[in-house]
Amino acid sequence: MYDFVIVGARCAGAALACFLGRAGYKVLLIDQYDRPGPTLSTHIIGETDVYDSLGIRKQMETAGAPTMTRMRVDLEGTVMEADMVITPRTLGLRRELFDAMLLKQAADCSRVQVMLNTRVTGVIWEGERVKGITCKRANGTSCSFYAKAIIGADGRHSLIAREVQAATIAMSDANHLDVVYAYLANVEPLPIPTVEWYWTDRGVVICNPIDQGLHCIALMLPGDDFSGWKGSLAACYLERIDQLKTLRPRLQNAQIVGKIRGVRRLVSYIRQPFGRGWALVGDAAAHLHPVAGVGIDNAVCSAWYLADELDQYMQGYKTWQHAMESYQQRRDERILPQYEASLKTLARTGRAFTDSASEQSLRMLCTFPSLVKALARRSEEVLTLLQGVIDE
Repeated sequence: MYDFVIVGARCAGAALACFLGRAGYKVLLIDQYDRPGPTLSTHIIGETDVYDSLGIRKQMETAGAPTMTRMRVDLEGTVMEADMVITPRTLGLRRELFDAMLLKQAADCSRVQVMLNTRVTGVIWEGERVKGITCKRANGTSCSFYAKAIIGADGRHSLIAREVQAATIAMSDANHLDVVYAYLANVEPLPIPTVEWYWTDRGVVICNPIDQGLHCIALMLPGDDFSGWKGSLAACYLERIDQLKTLRPRLQNAQIVGKIRGVRRLVSYIRQPFGRGWALVGDAAAHLHPVAGVGIDNAVCSAWYLADELDQYMQGYKTWQHAMESYQQRRDERILPQYEASLKTLARTGRAFTDSASEQSLRMLCTFPSLVKALARRSEEVLTLLQGVIDE
């Protein structure tokens, strides 16, 4: 009998196990993989405090990834760039590296048992309450585990969410772009490490430096743009990013490292994150299209919120219902605005920038110093006006 069984040992599940184990609770962390591997991600990490709490911030910042402090937005060769506003810095780490850091932190907790190569096959009910899980090990043997609460941290295709029939609070696939990404070596870096966002005529390209001197470049395009790529994936990928005229000069010696990966038919959703004896965290509870660039931080911070509320429940300060309602409120306050903003961004990907007068005006704003200064002096008015347009 465990206090908590956590299904899924990637960033959300491993972080939650670490928080709960350090709080003194007996935790089983279980996953079907044998070690963390690559997974869909924009590889952008902006939070700081939560990683201090987990004890891995220094390790993250010394893992070979440059600290990115600037944001560049490129619209068909017209570029705007500035220091970041929402966070003082971001890092880009491969998920196989980042998730392994969190998994080690969890495994080092004496109260956490890590069980890999084990596939969860279902949940065990006692009346209307979940009380355990059934599993199958790599050798084919079956086993069951019981806990005061079962936590689903098992990603977009969460078995736990299906088994408990978690309700959907919000969902959309409107304008959702397919994603193909790769790690590239020998991309000439910018003088100051920067998150680079490229608007294209059909979608978005995001480029950022990551660890080991690599860059992660993600193509986000309508699904039909990828038709015909199957037999020549690498060539088509390189040809597409080479169309970005301000990025092209830095790609002369670029080489793809490892596999090109992608995912199709993405859906954004927010699920009811708890019920009797169960809770969901990370992508099992909410998933936003990668265009939002916040998936890692949302997963780890949601685990932080959930661990705090579970501790309140276990100590008797809150009922299960009260604790989980508080967890949901904290999660929704963070994620719901991002959900809405990401849908608006995706809606704009289908609107081609073909008005030559508007294009010329934008170039003037970016290339005439006096106009830049005038724009800066009235930037609050312009931002207010634009916010009204964005909210339409």
